[in-house]
Amino acid sequence: MFYSDEGQDTALGTVGHLRMDFGSSRKVFHHTWWPHNGDRFNTPEFKEALQEFVDAMRQNGPLKDLATMSSYCWRNGGELTKNDRIYGFIAETEQYRFCLRCTPRPGEYQGYLYCYDLRQQELARQNRLVGRVTFASGEKQEFTDAGLYLQAIREELPFRDTTGFRHETLTDDPQVRKAADDILLDFAGEENPRRACNYGLTEAGKQALRDTADPSKPHTYAWFVMTDCGAPEEQIHRDLTLEEAVQLYRDSDRPEKRLGVTKDGVATVDLVRSLEWEQQFFDDCRRLESFRDDPVVSKAVETLRQELEQTVPQEDITMGGM
Repeated sequence: MFYSDEGQDTALGTVGHLRMDFGSSRKVFHHTWWPHNGDRFNTPEFKEALQEFVDAMRQNGPLKDLATMSSYCWRNGGELTKNDRIYGFIAETEQYRFCLRCTPRPGEYQGYLYCYDLRQQELARQNRLVGRVTFASGEKQEFTDAGLYLQAIREELPFRDTTGFRHETLTDDPQVRKAADDILLDFAGEENPRRACNYGLTEAGKQALRDTADPSKPHTYAWFVMTDCGAPEEQIHRDLTLEEAVQLYRDSDRPEKRLGVTKDGVATVDLVRSLEWEQQFFDDCRRLESFRDDPVVSKAVETLRQELEQTVPQEDITMGGM
């Protein structure tokens, strides 16, 4: 809490830190503000709270001058590191936590003040929660570890009629949400018919999906051919080049087959399907944001039309005589 750690800034709700020194005279007050979290928590409300705190520490605390800081640390203790004369003090308001690190030695930066927004800390904590379980007694447990949350469901579910056990999945992770449903349905003697993809995307997945529509970013394309979609004999041939996919599609004798592409490993669209030798080109690639302005996919559709529209077998026609 008394040092910079960018990896923890979001979880801690770090507003920023103030670096201070008393100059060569040991009585002036130089300070520089360093923003954290993109400076987005540095609101007028925070500025007022920071000003009040620093003013108080300048008048009756360790930020008055170097001699006062040295005396304050000697009287109050709070050494952060043994025998190094670096001290730490914490003050809190209803909304903010101020962590003041003091090094009462000339020739150094004598003060670092790290500022945290307690509301942002709570929001980050809520966002990290995987799930919550409750009991009729009023007991409540919250989990940030998916394995422990799922284990609690397995262990407590058989006793829910007597304990009033309830669980609530809070994460948007599709794998965890599906696993929780798997346990519940297995307990009821059923199988979960839903795939993980039916549970939506994580925030990271949603951002990755948005990135697929950005023409300024590099993209990857993996073509696929699927046969007998939804049937027990369904087969999917993935990670093909367009040429390989076209050849496989043309050579397949399955009554139902389709060819499509997966972009950046995230967004997927079917481009063409053959059902009982009747071929259909889909227009989803013109409507979906990830594909509609993509020149690679547009060119591929043209290629597919040229190569496939003439390849659908026609039934033999027999001319009868009079």
